[in-house]
Amino acid sequence: MRLIMFETLGEKSISSSSSLKSLFASSSSARNFKMARWDEILSLPVQNPPTLEFSACDLVWSKVEGHRDNMDRLALVPFARVDDFVRGESSNKDCPTRFHVEARRRRPPKMPYKPKVDGILEYILYWCSFGPDDHRKGGVVRPSRSTYVPKKKSAGRPNTKRGCTCHFIVKRLIAEPSVALVIYNQDKHVDKKGLPCHGPQDKKAVGTRAMYAPFISEDLRLRVLSLLHVGIPVETIMQRHNESVEKQGGPSNRDDLLTHRYVRIQERNIRRSTCELDEDDDVSISLWVESHQSHVFFYEDFSDTDPFLLGIQTDWQLQQMIRFGNGRLLALDSRFGTNKLKYPIQSLVVFNSDNKAIPVAWIIAPSFSRSGDTHRWMRALFNRVHTKDPTWKLAGFIVDDPLSDILTIREVFHCSVLVCFWRVRHAWHKNLMKRCLNMETRAKVSNTLGQIVKDICRGCGTVESLDNFMENFAECRDFVDYFKAVWYPRMGPWITALKTLPLASQESSAALEFYHNQLKIRLLNENDPNIYRRADWLVDKLGTKIQAYFWLDEYDGKDDFSRYWKDEWASGLTAWRKSRMIPDTDVVTEGERVKVIDQKDREKVHVIWNPGSEYAICSCSWAEKGNLCEHVCKVIQYFRHQGSALPSLSLLQYNQGLIDMLKCPPPNSFIRDHAVSLAVWVNEQLRAQFGNGRQNGGSGGRDETVDSGTQMEVDVELC
Repeated sequence: MRLIMFETLGEKSISSSSSLKSLFASSSSARNFKMARWDEILSLPVQNPPTLEFSACDLVWSKVEGHRDNMDRLALVPFARVDDFVRGESSNKDCPTRFHVEARRRRPPKMPYKPKVDGILEYILYWCSFGPDDHRKGGVVRPSRSTYVPKKKSAGRPNTKRGCTCHFIVKRLIAEPSVALVIYNQDKHVDKKGLPCHGPQDKKAVGTRAMYAPFISEDLRLRVLSLLHVGIPVETIMQRHNESVEKQGGPSNRDDLLTHRYVRIQERNIRRSTCELDEDDDVSISLWVESHQSHVFFYEDFSDTDPFLLGIQTDWQLQQMIRFGNGRLLALDSRFGTNKLKYPIQSLVVFNSDNKAIPVAWIIAPSFSRSGDTHRWMRALFNRVHTKDPTWKLAGFIVDDPLSDILTIREVFHCSVLVCFWRVRHAWHKNLMKRCLNMETRAKVSNTLGQIVKDICRGCGTVESLDNFMENFAECRDFVDYFKAVWYPRMGPWITALKTLPLASQESSAALEFYHNQLKIRLLNENDPNIYRRADWLVDKLGTKIQAYFWLDEYDGKDDFSRYWKDEWASGLTAWRKSRMIPDTDVVTEGERVKVIDQKDREKVHVIWNPGSEYAICSCSWAEKGNLCEHVCKVIQYFRHQGSALPSLSLLQYNQGLIDMLKCPPPNSFIRDHAVSLAVWVNEQLRAQFGNGRQNGGSGGRDETVDSGTQMEVDVELC
């Protein structure tokens, strides 16, 4: 229920003359009309379409009597979504255009004002960019614009004014600051004579730029900026663009009219820009935040109680979060750059259709404020997403730190929380390859650690298992000393997390590991190591070049540029997805070891110890760095399809959860019947979605879930 503040009218003494009586009567009726009008307006529902952009056709418009007996066509939308409405209206298929701010009045924040129902905090007039002036022959130009001199070349002014009367008004009210009142009376793109003045319906616009939108689309703008940020020359960009336009038979939209001049201007702006806005790094950060308000969803400087914290999310990242996060998983990569960067980075990522991680937000804070300040930025991020899409909801949240604020995550996102073990496995594997030279010993150590983790996830592992491990492998002194000094003191929180939280799938772990390597290659590649100690460099590079890399990863035409083939782009599929492209015939079993033929060099083979285990050891160069390689993933899938390996820990926990639900003594049979039907429904959905993954010799990451219902009793015995 809204709180509506009305202006208090004081009593006034008036004369008994007829003229004053008539004056009072007229003013009283005017006040009654005003109150009735605003009562009707503020009783309208606030409409918030669940799309990234929306237009007038997505809203239900109301007719309310306005001034001079006119009927205003209006609607209420969240004020934070006004830009979405402007973009949606600009994307009109029948008449593409762009709306600009023709006039704006804003009440200063500290200016005192009297609360009243029709008080306005902000007034914005949006007008079609093909108006209101008419620069055509015989057109009318406002007196204030009479000094305009037509240019000889139309390329210098792509948005030539043609007298379009389409415009709308946005008012932000004192009574409802979070709501915008949109008044849209002139919604036709016509001139003062009522004739179409631009777009496909205007016959005089055929063959001119007035047929299309006055500016390029946001997608093309991001593409140009991304290519420039990663070093693609202007000439190469224009050459590829012109080739694509010629291939389709000529221009068909505004994007096809991209000019060399526009791209050159963007390249010059990037070249002349600087991240160091002030010698003092803290002052420079403050200046950056002021000039990039749309990229910042949370910012707090150092204070007596709280440390510095900055949350960055661009418009493109917000779109990806809504697109790939709704009903799916969101993961937190909580540690990056702890040794090099002044402020380490926390990354929130979603998973695209190829299950590759896309960063949708970056949180920058000192190392000592890593887990305890989650509540400071998480609610702000959730509100930002919900403002765009009120129906957005997560299916699960993956953490990679046992000390993460689980309660805050559950409270904000209302979803289950999973734990990912990829970071620990990576560190163990990397140091094992470095500190232990014998492959057979490596395999035994890795297999034992993997078995300990499995026992912990099943609820039967303890700290004593780690003590026994260090005693049994005392001959591998270097690794045991490393494990005892670095990981043994940390295993307490990890044991608790693995016992209480579901374990994320191996495919998700491979995606997070791949993203971490991508960010490392793309960010930490500066020639001057001193630059890493400046935070203004970090936020600038994240918002420009790093976003450009990840934007281009999703761009279909990236392979047309030879620069994309270089190692610094680090594109491609994750290890789990690469493994699905390896045919079963390339897997050769030789006793306790397995060989996998290399897909690029057919004469080269990779030897795998502990085949079928998630802690297998591979001889390839990628695995020697501690990474999860496609050869290990392929052998895991191969053995599980053959029935010679157990399902993954994630599936075992899933099955155990169903068993616990079924074994729970219900007060009546209805709950048990519901649990059984739910389990059957889940398995049917998994079968329908992933049941075809085994055809044609392929192997999918989730194929094992198809038979989870029949394996349930066996898995319980194994636990």
